[in-house]
Amino acid sequence: MEFGKHLRTGVWGLAGKALPVAYGLGYVLLVIRVLPEEEFGNFVLLQEIFLILTGLATAIALQPLLKFASEEGGAGRGVMGAAFIVHAAFLAVTGITLVVLREPVGMVLRSSMLIDLLPYLPALLAAAILRNFVLALLQARFRLAAAFWVDAAHFLGAPLLVWGYSRLNMFNSALDLVMIAIISLSASSAVGVIVARRELPAMALPTGAEVRKVLDYGTFALGGVVSYLFTTKADTLFLSAFAGPVAVAVYNAAKVFTRVFDMIPQVVQMFVLPTTSRLSSRGEQHALQALGEKAVSFTTIATLPVTLLFLLAPGLFFDVLYGGRYQEAVPVLRVFSALGLVVPLYAVGSSILMGLGEARSVFKLGLQMLFLSLAGYLILIPPLGAVGAAAAYTAASAIVAFTTTRRLRAQVPLTVGSILRRERDVRSFIRDAFRKGADRTR
Repeated sequence: MEFGKHLRTGVWGLAGKALPVAYGLGYVLLVIRVLPEEEFGNFVLLQEIFLILTGLATAIALQPLLKFASEEGGAGRGVMGAAFIVHAAFLAVTGITLVVLREPVGMVLRSSMLIDLLPYLPALLAAAILRNFVLALLQARFRLAAAFWVDAAHFLGAPLLVWGYSRLNMFNSALDLVMIAIISLSASSAVGVIVARRELPAMALPTGAEVRKVLDYGTFALGGVVSYLFTTKADTLFLSAFAGPVAVAVYNAAKVFTRVFDMIPQVVQMFVLPTTSRLSSRGEQHALQALGEKAVSFTTIATLPVTLLFLLAPGLFFDVLYGGRYQEAVPVLRVFSALGLVVPLYAVGSSILMGLGEARSVFKLGLQMLFLSLAGYLILIPPLGAVGAAAAYTAASAIVAFTTTRRLRAQVPLTVGSILRRERDVRSFIRDAFRKGADRTR
């Protein structure tokens, strides 16, 4: 079955993107329930700034690399070099700029501690440069097992370091967590150099035309990523600006559980985007439609149990995992549960559009979402605090999902009925997988 082929190809990708979930669990047990709320809230602010910058750098430099390297013939040596230079230069310039502007940034976000943490931001970004570049290259080559080990060095290494530091009574502040992140990201980059030793020597100094090729695609890809980052990261910054780092700590005590939803777009993109590029270049429209229908159906079914769990039993998470702390975050997690119904639409739709080369369309959708998200945060956060941030976040995500799907239908005729009918294919695949597993045990 073609769908089974795609899914088996993504098994290592799924394992790799499940690592942030394991990281999140370690984060809950070793960080959130241990650090004082103000220390935790300030680390979250620095972390969100880091993730925003690396997300923007990925859009402008690494998504073009993933696109061109996945097509027939692959990316040229100069294009690889251009992607690396653009990626590193963007992170260097933005990181240094924020260090220079750290005092006004800290004032806007109501955090004097953040002013002391921002000078460490360039070191965090530098530690991640090779890691992120290698991950994009490995995904384009479908070397997902290698990508898993690169990610594991950070997502498993960081919790292990936290545990070790705690055992030595050396873990009690946001700065301790920053230093641990620098070490684990550096280790991840080192693993990346080892596993990509065949690919990295293929890079060459780019021509001006190759740099423009990367920037032309990356500029439009930036629109879709800005939209995603604005709905997933800016909520924390707005909440801090209105309520301070302690409110951020409460909010993120619930938001950390949404990592299970965050990994879905990444997993889907790992095999839907390059597969879409290949099917489109071959003119296989029917296979492309089937891929979209099955991907939406499967991801929706996969997220439904989590959605119900977050809706019906959020208090259980906080009683068991936080030892009674952060009870005020229970309604926040209930609001977040609705993400399970909209994330599959966004994940599949945006990946197919990017694979079809519709970066300009994604850019326009992203610009529209900037205004909608801004309005939601400004209207809901001041009166409702953390619950308002969650409501605005979820509403913005829903709008992104449905507008992306509507734009996709102009290229690939997906309908609710066709997606629901694919549920039978998913059941058939699961049944066949269990049957084969049972046969092997006999």
